[in-house]
Amino acid sequence: MYRTRYRTAVMAESFAISPLGSINVEYLPVRWQNSFLALRGGIGFIPGGKDTGIGAVANGGGVSVPASITYNYLINNLRKGIHKRVSVKCKSAPSKIAAEWFVEVGAGATPIAYRSADTRTYSFAILGLRQQVIFDIPPHPRVVFLRANVTPSYVEGKYELRGGVSLGVSL
Repeated sequence: MYRTRYRTAVMAESFAISPLGSINVEYLPVRWQNSFLALRGGIGFIPGGKDTGIGAVANGGGVSVPASITYNYLINNLRKGIHKRVSVKCKSAPSKIAAEWFVEVGAGATPIAYRSADTRTYSFAILGLRQQVIFDIPPHPRVVFLRANVTPSYVEGKYELRGGVSLGVSL
């Protein structure tokens, strides 16, 4: 069973399902004993085009709206670590700071709207590794997580192999 239980988180993501970067909100609608389901959505900015003068910050730029669903499964067991530290007769409180590792699989889609071109929608498969660290410090424990993943994508008849990273914190 994992300790890093939360419902919502905010994250900054680079590459992955965001072509350049985005700010996302993650929601966990279902949490099981050793795994959880994560829904993620956000917004990002894509620079592009030529600058047409002073004040034209994003001429030709675009906006991305990444969305994904992933299944995360715990691959390390903190209970084994606790049992290694504690004798049979002694009971110990869990550590105030603990790290857990999850394997992540899922799918996503990112529509990208440019000012000077048609909207494109990228489809992604997601395969990644996620580390979550709980800081169990009162009054409210926080979870910080780092994700690294491989995201093969498909758009307009072309396949690409991408990868990305995310850094987030529970709310």
